Order: sequence, then structure tokens, then C-alpha cells
Amino acid sequence: MNSAVISSGEHEVSEALGLWEPKRTLTLEAARKHSRRIKALRRLLMAVSAGLLGYLIYEFATGGSPGLGLVDNPTESVKMIGPRYSGRTNNDQPYYLTAESATRTLANRSEVELQNPVLEFIREDGAAASFVVAETGTYNDVDKVLNLEFAVDLTTDDGNICKTTQARIYAQEQRIEGDKRIECNGNFGIANGNAFEIKDNYKTFIFKNGMDAIIQKDTANAVVTSGSSSTPSQPSRKGQAFGGDTPINVTADMATYKGSLTILTGNVDVTQGQNRTTSNEMDIFRKEANNDETGSLKLGAIRRIDAKGNFRYTTPDNVVTGERGVYESEKEIMTVTGKVKVKQASGNTATTDKLIYNVKTEAIRFAGNCQGEGCVSRQTVTLNQR
Repeated sequence: MNSAVISSGEHEVSEALGLWEPKRTLTLEAARKHSRRIKALRRLLMAVSAGLLGYLIYEFATGGSPGLGLVDNPTESVKMIGPRYSGRTNNDQPYYLTAESATRTLANRSEVELQNPVLEFIREDGAAASFVVAETGTYNDVDKVLNLEFAVDLTTDDGNICKTTQARIYAQEQRIEGDKRIECNGNFGIANGNAFEIKDNYKTFIFKNGMDAIIQKDTANAVVTSGSSSTPSQPSRKGQAFGGDTPINVTADMATYKGSLTILTGNVDVTQGQNRTTSNEMDIFRKEANNDETGSLKLGAIRRIDAKGNFRYTTPDNVVTGERGVYESEKEIMTVTGKVKVKQASGNTATTDKLIYNVKTEAIRFAGNCQGEGCVSRQTVTLNQR
């Protein structure tokens, strides 16, 4: 009796302490099952991870499968409204590029397409702003190159205005070039070319692939010479060998305007009134004056011409040819050298090594040996007068 009570008490104590044998056996079995499940899940997870890793390695190695992942679309673009770019030229002057909009595509990330671009730049210290505007263009903000098209207008602070349909601007180098016709009106007069380059801080203008120009004397500083006052219907022949007020028309293969010097090359043809001069090359030096308003250089009348190669000077009264002709406006003379030949309207001809032609009096003085019907004593001949 007592042992049964004691056994019952021990059972209660054992149960309270979690030592009841049947329950312990069940708990250990559950733990074993749980461990087996964990191991199985781990093996499954490792297998899935290995499979995924292998797939990724395959995708990277083969470049991916079409239709999977992200696709690079070169037509995708980003559009900016009212963009503004800025920089500095090689001589540390600022420039600014603005536009109505700029679009950048994935196909060319270093370049933006511009609508109604405006380039504002300063040529030198103290100068006012100069501008280039166009309808459309592209800007490479890495190389700092601006390509403009359609109605391109250039206006510089020193009074040059040019119009073209295509221009390529190297902003840092302060240089513009183009393969289309350009028409300019500036301090050098009117000049046009079928291609062009503007360089040296926008001071040197080069007209290429055929050019034409008009040189007009600055009438504000004009000095009227005798013989140049004639009726409009019949311009005087005297004083019009690059003097007087009659406009001078110029054509050549190429022309370089650099300050007061104009360099013409290739098929040079210069005409004033009824007088015409042709040569292979010609350097024209012009008088200079500063514009009171802007302080910029203003070019006026011709003061000297140096024509070289196949020189030919034609007037209604004579034709003079030689290797070189030099005109000096202050002396009103033209000096021709090198196998010189003169043919008068009357039919007289003369050949010599050198002659000096007075454009005012139309008298010719021969230097050296003169041969022909036009040669007279003292080696001087006056051309026929009308």
C-alpha cells in the first residue's frame, strides 16, 4: 500500500520534470524527423542555387537570349527644354550656347540635337558680344564642336554680318568653317564664297571654291581726283585704275581677308568701270580707319595692289601685259615688269622690260630698251585720247 503511493508520487514528480519515458521517446523522434526535413530543404536550396548560378553564367557567356532582360534601344532619348552650355575659348574668353530644346539619344550620347540654337561669344577683352543663330544644329559637348544648319546668321561685334546654310564651329579654337555658300557684308565690303573659313579669333575671313566681292571706297574719307567727276551714264576712264569712287568688282578662286590685306589667288579678275586687271595672284592693301562707335577697324579705298603671274591691264585705249604689276594710289602710277608688252587702240605696239603708267594722265614711260611703233624719244608715249 505504501509502495503504490510512493510509485504514484514518483510518477507525478517524473512527469512534472519532463522525464516521463514515453513522452521523451516521442519528442526525440520528432526532432529526428525535423532534422531530416531541414537537411532535405538544404539540399534542395543548394540544388536550386547551383542551377540559377549556372543559368546566369550561361547568359553572361552567350550574351543573353532575345526577349529576356533589358534591351538597349538606340531610339530612346532624353529631351531638355531651354538647355544652356558654357565654356571658355583658348584665349580664356567665355562663350554660351542656348537653344529652345536639346535631345540626346542613346545612339550618340556625346551629342545633342538642338532646336533654334544661339551661340554667344566674346572675341576679346572689352568687346561686345557676337552671335551665331540657326534653325537646327548638333553640339558635341565633349569635343566642343557645334554644327549648324538652315538659315545660319553670324553677327560679330566689329560689324561683320554673314549668312549661310551650314557652319561648323569650333568654339574653343574660335574658328568656323563651312562647305556651303556664304554671303558677307562687313568692314571689308561685300564678299561671297562657295565655301569658307573664319579663323584667328574670327578676324580672318577666307572665301573658297570661287568667290566674288565688291570693294567700295569709304566716301566719308574720299579724296576726289581730277578726271573722276563724270556723269553716271559715262564713267571717266581717268583716275579709275582702282582710284575714284566707282565700285571695284572682284572674282577669284579664293580670297583671304586679313585686316587691311586681301590676298586673291587663282583666276583673279578685278574690274572698275571700263578698266580690268587679271593675274594669277593679287595682294590688295587698303586704307584703314577706326570706327568711332565700336573702335573696330574700318577699311576704305585701295592704296596699293601687287599682282603677280600673267598680269594683264586693259583699258579702252590700251592693253598692258607683263609678269608683274604694282599699283600705288598715292603716286597714281602702275609699274609693270617682266616681258612687258603694250598694245594701243590705234594699233601701235611696244615691248620693253619695264614701264610706268600714270593712271591720271594716261602717259607711259618706258625704262630700259623699248621696241615698236609706240616707242618715241625719251622713251615716253601718251596714249590716244577720245
